[in-house]
Amino acid sequence: MGRRRVATLALLAGGIAVALLAGEALVRVLAPQPLRPAWDDVVDGVRVARPALRGRHRHPGKFDVTVTINAQRFRARREYALAPPAAHTRIAVLGDSVAFGWGAEDDQTYPAQLERQLLAAGVQAEVINAAVPGTCLGEKAAWYESGVRALHPRLVVLTLLGDDVDGDLYWRLFTLRDGEAVPAPARGPADGRARAARKALARLPGTEALAERSQAFALFRRALTRLLSRERTTSLGQRPATDDEGRVFRDQGLPLLRAELRWLDARVRDDGASLAIVVVPFRQSVYPDPGWWADELRWKTRAIAQAAAAEAAERGLPFLDLTPRLAEQAPSAPALYHEGSETHPTPPGYRAIGQAVATWLAEVERGPLSAARR
Repeated sequence: MGRRRVATLALLAGGIAVALLAGEALVRVLAPQPLRPAWDDVVDGVRVARPALRGRHRHPGKFDVTVTINAQRFRARREYALAPPAAHTRIAVLGDSVAFGWGAEDDQTYPAQLERQLLAAGVQAEVINAAVPGTCLGEKAAWYESGVRALHPRLVVLTLLGDDVDGDLYWRLFTLRDGEAVPAPARGPADGRARAARKALARLPGTEALAERSQAFALFRRALTRLLSRERTTSLGQRPATDDEGRVFRDQGLPLLRAELRWLDARVRDDGASLAIVVVPFRQSVYPDPGWWADELRWKTRAIAQAAAAEAAERGLPFLDLTPRLAEQAPSAPALYHEGSETHPTPPGYRAIGQAVATWLAEVERGPLSAARR
């Protein structure tokens, strides 16, 4: 009886293994999935990067890169002293996947390019990549307070994207009270099913290896998150916004964005530092892609840029919208963005972003870097 049971279990295990391998093969052939390290973490209700992580980030036919996150939760191959090097201006770049460098090597990200360009221009600068993929403006502001300000940057470059308001309206880390941003008592969306599912998956043995190696697991994880989450972010291309959602975006989301900018600026000033704002467009604002998805991303990016520019003007903050510059470069430059299912910037795109921001920071005598040095 014992031998028969062992044989049955072995046969069952073998059948499961064959089925899993067959499923993996089918996904790789019929629906190739991107693979990335399991870098997601949460601290005090804020999504952040896992510390001390190094792994491969791959998208079939697009890129295959290595991602390094240091013990301080920043994308870097080194740790940072609490004080910057002598005679250097420390710059912290806040942002999400574009600032993080989705699909780029550690030294190809736009903050890495920014540091190189400034040093080449004779500006002694140290740039910290403090971006976290998928985060909204409220999360970026909260991460500055909880994890970035301890490094004492003199200049904080906030990178905005066209889905920041969508994220703010879902995650609700801040609420509006008398026109000002107030941290929510319980951070995160009321519907925490997707977050609970991610935590449960993270506890399973072998999850980290599966996340980096199994396309079938990547498909399962993505489908589960979409099924459980009520988040609707335009950049994910799920469905067009309804008229009511458009009104909420304009009437609630944009005022919240401006209030969060004021909240962040107040804390940066309290630290004796300066804040500068950069809007980086999605591919759809640089190339004439068709469809509702592209149209919605364009008008939301324009609306966010206009709201941020107005707030920056009122507060005397340096502001740069990269959309015109990248759109002008696009026809004659190597592809600045991927296309198809993957639309993040390419290495030439990240280089163009870094060069443009470096030029903007360094070229004006009364610009952001001059203000930071005073």
